Amino acid sequence: MKLFDNPIFITQKRLAHRAGVLAPILISALIGLSLLAGLIAYLADPGDFGFRSPQEAGKIFYGWIIGVEILMLVIGGFSKISRTLAEERKAGLWDSNCLTPLKPAQIVSGYWLGSPLREFYMAAVLAGTGLVICALARLPLALWPGTQILIFSTALFFGLLASLVGMAFQKPQSGILIIGALFIFCMPSLAFSRFAVINFLVPIYGIVNFFSDGNYSDRDWSGWPEIFGVSVPPILLSLGLQLVLGIFLWRAAIRKTANPFQPLLLRWEAIAIFALLIVSQQALIWNIWHGGFGLAHIREYQNNFDEGSLPAITHGGTILLGVLILAFASPLPERVRVEALRAGGGNLQMIFSRSAVSLALALAAVAAVASLTQFISSFSDEGIVWLITAANLFIFFLMFSLLLELCRLRFKRRALGFVALWLFVLCVLPLILALVFSNEALAKLSFLAPGVIAVSDSGADLKFLSGVTLAHFGVVVLLFLAWRQQWKLLLDRTASVPPVQN
Repeated sequence: MKLFDNPIFITQKRLAHRAGVLAPILISALIGLSLLAGLIAYLADPGDFGFRSPQEAGKIFYGWIIGVEILMLVIGGFSKISRTLAEERKAGLWDSNCLTPLKPAQIVSGYWLGSPLREFYMAAVLAGTGLVICALARLPLALWPGTQILIFSTALFFGLLASLVGMAFQKPQSGILIIGALFIFCMPSLAFSRFAVINFLVPIYGIVNFFSDGNYSDRDWSGWPEIFGVSVPPILLSLGLQLVLGIFLWRAAIRKTANPFQPLLLRWEAIAIFALLIVSQQALIWNIWHGGFGLAHIREYQNNFDEGSLPAITHGGTILLGVLILAFASPLPERVRVEALRAGGGNLQMIFSRSAVSLALALAAVAAVASLTQFISSFSDEGIVWLITAANLFIFFLMFSLLLELCRLRFKRRALGFVALWLFVLCVLPLILALVFSNEALAKLSFLAPGVIAVSDSGADLKFLSGVTLAHFGVVVLLFLAWRQQWKLLLDRTASVPPVQN
C-alpha cells in the first residue's frame, strides 16, 4: 500500500487541514521573508549593518532560518506525534485501528508521517526561503543541502521516538517533557564539540561544521571527528547513528503496535543500542590519548580544555544511559515469573536469567570493555583506575536493577517512589552531607563517586576508592539477599496455590 493510500495517513492529513494550515504557512513565510528582507537591505547598503561580508550576513540570516525550522519540525513534530497517539489511545481509536486489516507498519507510518504534516509545510516554506538566502549571499554549495538533510533526518528520527513515547505514556504532555529533558542534557555536551556522541545523534556538530570557516575561534567545531583515529565526515556519522538507532525504534514501534503487551525493547536490542552509543562515545574521545589514558606525555588537547572532565562526564553519561535502558527494558516481575513457570522452572536461577539483573551485568560488561580501549597503552601504569571504574559500573548497574526489581516486588504501584528514595540516599545524600559538613570524604561514599573520581583526579587516593568500592559491593550483596528472599516468597506463594480443576 502506498503512503498516500494509507487510511491512517489520509485521516491525519484531513485532521491537519481541517485545523487549518494556511495561517501557519503564512506565519512561516513572513518569518522567512523578514530575514530575507534583512539580507537584501544589507546587500543594498552594507554601511547600516555590522557584518564584515555578505557571506557572514548570509550565514547569520540562514542560521536563524535553521533555528526556527528545527523548532517547528523537530520539536513541534515530536510534540504533535506523541500527543496525537496519546489522545487516540485514550479515546480508543488506536485500538480500533489495530483491529483493522492494516499491517502494523502501515499504522505506524500513517501516524509517523501524517500527524506532523502542518509542521512539514511550515519547514518547507522556511527551507525554500533559506535556499534564496544562500544563493544571494553566495554561501558554499554544500551548506543548504547538507543542513536540510540533517534537519529532515533528525525530524524523522525524533518522529519515530515520539511514536514510541505516544504508545508508552498515557499523558499527552509526556512527549514535550521528555524532549525538553533531552535538550537540557544536551547542553553540557556543547563544551566538548566533536567528542560527545550526543552532538552527532542530535546533529549539532554537523550543522555547525557546515557554517565553520576553520578559523581559530571556531576550530573546535570545524574538521571531521575521528572514530578510533579514523576521520569520518560529520554528516555521515550523524546519518549513520540515526539510521541504526532508527531501525531499532522502528522495530519497537511495529512490535508494540502488533502486541501492546510486548516490551518496548527486547533484551538484545537494549544491549545493542547501549553498545552502539557507548562504543561510539569511547571511539570519539580515543583520539585524545590514543589508548594511553593517564600518561603525562599524551595530552595534546590540554591547552584547549580540561581533559580530566571529559572521562568523568563520559562515565556519568554511561551510568545515566544504562539506568534509562534498565528502566525501560527491564521486564515486570510478574512477566518474569510467568515466563519462568512456562519454561518448566521456577527456581531462582531461571528467574535470574530472565530478570533485569542479568541485563545489568551485560550492560556493565559492554561499558567496561568499551572503556578499556582508553587504557590499552597505559594499563600497566593506570590499570587500577580502569578496574575501579569497571567495578563501579558493575556495582551501580547491579544496585539499580536489584533495587528496581525489589521495589516492584515489594511495593507494586508505589515502586517508583521508593526507587527514587533509595537512589537519593545512596547517590545524592552523601554529596549533600559533604557540602553541609565541608568533608570531601563523605562525597566519596556516593555510589557515583569511585568511578568519576578515579578517571578525573590523577592524584586520587586509589586505595581509599578501592575500599569504598568494596563497601558498595557489600551493599549490593545485601540487596541481592533481599531480592532473593522476595522472589522465594513469591514462588512459595505460587506453589501453594492449588491448580484449577477442569
